Amino acid sequence: MKIQRQLTLPDFDHRPANTQIDTLVLHSMYNPFATCQADKFMPEQCCQCLHHHHVSAHYLIARDGNTFELVAPNMRAWHAGASEHPIDGRTRLNDFSIGIELIATEDSGYTDEQYDAVSQLSHLLAQQFPISSIVGHVHIAPDRKSDPWQFDWSRFNQQLIEKNMGDLVPNPLLNTKLSP
Repeated sequence: MKIQRQLTLPDFDHRPANTQIDTLVLHSMYNPFATCQADKFMPEQCCQCLHHHHVSAHYLIARDGNTFELVAPNMRAWHAGASEHPIDGRTRLNDFSIGIELIATEDSGYTDEQYDAVSQLSHLLAQQFPISSIVGHVHIAPDRKSDPWQFDWSRFNQQLIEKNMGDLVPNPLLNTKLSP
């Protein structure tokens, strides 16, 4: 998997000392300020939208599956906001999680390329960090967030199982561990 680094965001800071990164948080986003339909899905336009709101994510996955590192994973991106981990109740998820934005609208769904990219990226990150859960923004902030919109968790989980990650990642929707 090739991760591009030509897009970056300035909205991040340092994680607390001795923080163990163990959670991935999946998000959806597009640029609602775009003047034409195509610009809603452009990675550059989406980065401008994130920066406009002084938020960030570590990675952005475009509709064609291209993956951009926006903030180095060892830094704290500002993607989770007020949040609580659905499995263990920890708060301040920005401290110990990596945020992954998938470009999509509430109605568009995701492309095959995006599902492939997010499963590959999850696999890669699980090799670098002790990832024990993958959750959606909706799972950590259900009273204020609904993304990733229309995400097919079953499809994603199957892709993780195929990458031998099924025993590592609890399914937040089923509250059980996946098995290969």
